[in-house]
Amino acid sequence: MSFDFSVLNPTERIIFELRSLYTKFGYKPFKMSKFEEYELYIRNKDFLVSDRIITFNDTNGKLMALKPDVTLSIIKNVVPEDSSIHKLYYNENVYRTSAESHGFKEIMQTGLECIGDTDIFDVFEVLSLALESLATVSESFVLDISHMGVFSALLD
Repeated sequence: MSFDFSVLNPTERIIFELRSLYTKFGYKPFKMSKFEEYELYIRNKDFLVSDRIITFNDTNGKLMALKPDVTLSIIKNVVPEDSSIHKLYYNENVYRTSAESHGFKEIMQTGLECIGDTDIFDVFEVLSLALESLATVSESFVLDISHMGVFSALLD
């Protein structure tokens, strides 16, 4: 039995291809709630693209937020044991402000996380998957890699 890829719209095709790619390299799907406690984002506001977050009060009185980011939720929910490595991928909606409309927008975000006692091979694998992911999305792309250590060395 074969699958007819022509029934997929471009976004569905990309998501399907990325899932296949990440699974081939041992990454497991990670599904999470659409919201987290607001405190998680306040404690990590420097990590976020914007400090504008949709919030609401839960029935127990806690201030909750619609997810503006996936990585923080994964880090909060995955605790590596000993020297284990967690290789996870996600395809989740996040809620951010739109530069065009200046209102909130639901955005599909697909990516992966390699968490734990990583080594140079893991870093190379993630960078390689970043290249393959970009090539899946578009024929024209640029991968820009930077590290604060390089900038610090230049200043010294």
